Amino acid sequence: MADFAAVGEVSDGTAPEPSGADIANLVRAAQRGNVTALRELFERNRRRVMEYCWLAAGRDRERALDLSQETFARTFSALSRLKEPESFRGFLFTVAANVCRTRGAQEARRRALEVLGLDFDVPAQEAADCCAREERIAAVQQVLAHVRDDTLREIVRLKYCDPEHTTRQIAELLAMPHGTVTVKLMRFRAAARRELLRSLASEERR
Repeated sequence: MADFAAVGEVSDGTAPEPSGADIANLVRAAQRGNVTALRELFERNRRRVMEYCWLAAGRDRERALDLSQETFARTFSALSRLKEPESFRGFLFTVAANVCRTRGAQEARRRALEVLGLDFDVPAQEAADCCAREERIAAVQQVLAHVRDDTLREIVRLKYCDPEHTTRQIAELLAMPHGTVTVKLMRFRAAARRELLRSLASEERR
């Protein structure tokens, strides 16, 4: 198989739009091991895949290049199993959608892990290296969606969402011992980290 590790620059030109028959013939040739056909499939589709990934990555070019590379790598590794060569385009963009969605979920979980790793009384504004403030809040809200304990939900919301509070402020607001607040947060963070790490490990093995 050709080396697609250098997937990157998108040509400023626009390749002629291939017919369905052309694509099917290229797929069949690539399935027989024709490297030239494989490269042609890449060249004819890379611009559209890059554009799709660019939008999915929030117009971040470097992330889009990475997503595009993974899309082609997965598509070509599974090409021998494609029974209908005419459906290549649909298959390619299904792979792209799955790659972008999976990567987005992984990044959200990593952001949540970063948030959960913050010291209790360090305001999130001071942790600029973790991630953008909006992303931190979104990640915490994703974790909170699975919490059934209303008191714990309120503690976590006050600790990590907007406006942010220290554990002592939370204890005063909820009229509970400071030790109770910190213990609940510790248990929440430990359980959430375990779950997030399991999810990340499971997805990265796919």
